[in-house]
Amino acid sequence: MSKEHLEAVRASVEAYRRGDYVAASAYLASDVIWEVGQELPANGPAAVRELWKRWDSEWDELETVAEELIDAGDHVVVVMHYRGRGRGSGVEVDDLQFEVHTFREGECVRKAEYPTRAEALEAAGFRGSYRR
Repeated sequence: MSKEHLEAVRASVEAYRRGDYVAASAYLASDVIWEVGQELPANGPAAVRELWKRWDSEWDELETVAEELIDAGDHVVVVMHYRGRGRGSGVEVDDLQFEVHTFREGECVRKAEYPTRAEALEAAGFRGSYRR
């Protein structure tokens, strides 16, 4: 099933980049918990879509690129590159986040962000064994 998980995450990222939040959230379970480092988790696909809409409204430009997707069985590790400029502040951001998408029965039940690649890989079950 892991190939399907990779494809689901890839399709979600592409739909998000197009602004199609409904398609981007199609792989989410009804009880998904969407955790991001800077705020409280969103619970459920509708809350995730609202979070995305709010974020996108706060940026003059925002580029979101999944630079790498790593198959970890019931998890997908994503190296996500964010570049943008804040609408109100003008502050430029160029940052990597390391996400772990956890699947159950073909749906994403949790997405969590980690500050380092090592932490994300460990959360996905790799214990020093992953090599690019």
